[in-house]
Amino acid sequence: MSERTHIVTRVVSVIAATVISLACGTNYAYSAWGPQFAERMRFSSTQSNLIGTFGNLGMYGGGIPVGILVDSKGPKPGVVLGGSLMGSGYFAMHRAFESGPGSIALPWLCFFAFLTGIGGASAFSGSIKTSALNWPTHRGTATAFPLSAFGLGAFFFAFISNVAFPDNTSSFLLLLSLGCLSFCYLSVAFLRVVPQTRPYTPVATNEERRSSNLLRRTKSKDDKTHHHNEEPGTLSTDPHASPPLRHHPDGSSKTVEPPDKIPDETSSLMSRSSNSTPGDVPYADDHTEPSAYHNSHHLDIRGFALLKQTEFYQLWLLLGILTGVGLMTINNIGNDASS
Repeated sequence: MSERTHIVTRVVSVIAATVISLACGTNYAYSAWGPQFAERMRFSSTQSNLIGTFGNLGMYGGGIPVGILVDSKGPKPGVVLGGSLMGSGYFAMHRAFESGPGSIALPWLCFFAFLTGIGGASAFSGSIKTSALNWPTHRGTATAFPLSAFGLGAFFFAFISNVAFPDNTSSFLLLLSLGCLSFCYLSVAFLRVVPQTRPYTPVATNEERRSSNLLRRTKSKDDKTHHHNEEPGTLSTDPHASPPLRHHPDGSSKTVEPPDKIPDETSSLMSRSSNSTPGDVPYADDHTEPSAYHNSHHLDIRGFALLKQTEFYQLWLLLGILTGVGLMTINNIGNDASS
């Protein structure tokens, strides 16, 4: 893959992730159709809020299992599953609105709302991971586009519905169903985790080659006997051997670390790569020698080990307090406006 094709593919993947995130944020549009839906189904405000709460439970409670799915199977299965769940959930809501009161029991409506929430979390996880892996040194910028689209998804679909068919809740629910399904299914074809290429390094001269051979240290005569079949200057395959040294013409030496695994669809977001494209320069200055070997120094804490960290509970409480108020406002803003 040429450098230009490599960059274009990564940019297209970010655009696809942004389109998918527009569909994932439709859970926040509940207040735009919730009051009309409750009036049509003859639900009280408490029953209407219960449906919205189950949508939020699916979005945030389902984040862990869908995250495991995306890490194990890759972003595409998560996006396809998310599009299917959102499409089916909103379509069931549309059919219930068309059929009228008593057609579908409240627990089933809560279940359908839960499907839309967990579907949004699944597709959004896949889009965010793709953007982060494709731009390892610009993750903040790359993930900002899907995050912004996620927040603007409700406004986007509400605006389209208001222009195309105003005051028509049934058509709005059908738009959400078909829009989420088509956005995810059409964009998943362009959602790719592109293997990162190694940076270009000039070919060394004959003198530099002789002075930059990789040497290894041996601890005792036993080690020499154990490695008698290896040629001098080759990397040792013994896991107990010390890291090789790279000697430079000025007499200095540098320990060479083993290369990182090339990021793929199941890579951890904590691993950092030295791969670059124009604008992805990871080196501090022009005198630093580009190396194909890199070792990640990021602290990687995962699983149940998080429960032992004080920062985990601080973030959990902070997010719970602040976002809980926002979700309460979002779910009730329609009822507040009506009253």
